[in-house]
Amino acid sequence: MFVQLLAAALLLISGTLAGVLVAVEVAVVPMLAGLPGDRYVQVHRLLDPRFDPLMPTLNKIGLGCGLLLVVLSPGIGAKAVLGLAEAGLVGVALVSELTNVRINRAIDGWDPGRLPEGWAAVRTRWARANRGRTWISVAGFAAAAGGMLLLSR
Repeated sequence: MFVQLLAAALLLISGTLAGVLVAVEVAVVPMLAGLPGDRYVQVHRLLDPRFDPLMPTLNKIGLGCGLLLVVLSPGIGAKAVLGLAEAGLVGVALVSELTNVRINRAIDGWDPGRLPEGWAAVRTRWARANRGRTWISVAGFAAAAGGMLLLSR
């Protein structure tokens, strides 16, 4: 029963992460790309506190659930598929921390009236990293769903 509850939590968390990242990718990123620089900085600053600390906290809880599932799940197939789900969460965390969060912190220091040279390239780099972590999260969610199916057999 405990393993099934962990799997349900992992499925819910990985689905939430993937869903939020897909929504950001299809709605927020194009909107940000269409803004002039000063508005981009202002809107980006308004969005960031809404996602942080919720998303990293969910990811950490998911990582804990996934690790326990890899250890406690019966059968090598379930362990392998749930390990892929765990790898997806790790991938999202790495891309987020190594790229998106660092860029977010840099943008927080920008003066909207005097943007640094190359600011548009930074916006593009943030969007590219977001697209990567979105695909990673979707793959991790699919693996979590697969793991749930294997556990229900």
